[in-house]
Amino acid sequence: MVDAPIRNRAAAPTDFGSRDYPAALVNVTNACNLRCTHCFVFRDDNPNAPSDKMDDATMLARLAELRDKHNIKSMYFMGGEPMIRKDLVLKGVDMFERSTIVTNGTYGIPSVPGHVVSLSLDGPEHLNDPIRGDGVFAKVKDSVFERKMGDATTVIVQMVVTRQNESGIEEFVEQVKDWPIDGITFTLYVPTRDDDTGLDWLDLADRDVVVDRLIAVKRTYPRLIKAHIPTLEMMKSDVALEHTGQEGENCPLLGTALPLYMGDGGEFERTFCCYGNDVDCARCGSYLVFNAAYHIREGHDPSRWGG
Repeated sequence: MVDAPIRNRAAAPTDFGSRDYPAALVNVTNACNLRCTHCFVFRDDNPNAPSDKMDDATMLARLAELRDKHNIKSMYFMGGEPMIRKDLVLKGVDMFERSTIVTNGTYGIPSVPGHVVSLSLDGPEHLNDPIRGDGVFAKVKDSVFERKMGDATTVIVQMVVTRQNESGIEEFVEQVKDWPIDGITFTLYVPTRDDDTGLDWLDLADRDVVVDRLIAVKRTYPRLIKAHIPTLEMMKSDVALEHTGQEGENCPLLGTALPLYMGDGGEFERTFCCYGNDVDCARCGSYLVFNAAYHIREGHDPSRWGG
């Protein structure tokens, strides 16, 4: 694949070849006020040293250069916690046709009309707080209810499902379904190749039960749950490797999405995949990966594969 990323080796700073990338993500900061047990950003093999820094003006200029060079339409603003650099993020979102801010919600919900705010919560309160921190569920709930309503900001709540919290899927939906949000999304944990966290399913067949429960929740709340049943079915053990491969050789995002991490010398570098350098592609649980495969099959616009 032309300009495809290579495990554990970054391209030269800000030089990622010449191909188009319909979508990208940028880790605007390596700082975060939480330490979630499943976070992929702070894995040992990823560029996440807190000393790596790029000032706002430089980062915005770099993003503009990359947008124009690679025809980037959709950008995910991530961290760390991106709202630590609120001014930067609010300027950055309008540089792209479609932007998503992926935030833990503890700094409030930004007003970004026409764009998306994805709030991270990992189950009902009794399961979320051991993962994300004491009092976090209540704080995020307050942020949701205190936000500016009717401003055309799309607010989505996302749960990362792991073996630690899988029991709470249905309870979580019941707790948040009446909040003033636009939907709920789910993604499954993406392990490393030698993952010893206990958060993953060692056999994809064990994970099938969870996928079936997500499909059932989608059927119960078809408008609220922002997932495609055909995408979820692609995550089942009998077909999943067709869309990922053992080493990512079938992954639809490796050549179409550009992950930008803060690297050495305060410049961007690209990791092997959006989840970092040491992912176990054969056990990938990223909804985005399988959703991209679904949209490719349906012949849809690649810049909209996140939907």
